[in-house]
Amino acid sequence: MEKIQDMVISVAEKEGWAVTIEEQNELRITFNFAKFTPQGQDFSFSANTFDNDHNVLLENIFEYYQDYDPDYEAYLCIGPNGHGQNGAPYHIADIVEDMKAAEDMVFQLHTALSNAFNA
Repeated sequence: MEKIQDMVISVAEKEGWAVTIEEQNELRITFNFAKFTPQGQDFSFSANTFDNDHNVLLENIFEYYQDYDPDYEAYLCIGPNGHGQNGAPYHIADIVEDMKAAEDMVFQLHTALSNAFNA
């Protein structure tokens, strides 16, 4: 049987994500997923699994997706001049659209991993 790490990395990379393992011990693995948004922003998040249980990882990714707030994330990218900063698009509407795309990327990753683990 393929290790959970190998499966996660393989599936995520096919979806265009770079994956690193931030922490690993006998009970816990923390995966960091990174990918550029359509507007070129560097987007990343982490998710954990325990006891090599892929369902825990899927739950953590889905919870991140559900809690993700594109409007708040866009707000964090707006500078004091009312436009994007730190690599964010210049116009606020473009920032919000890009943060919604990031949310969709997380959902697509969750779907791809769910399909792979339940195949």
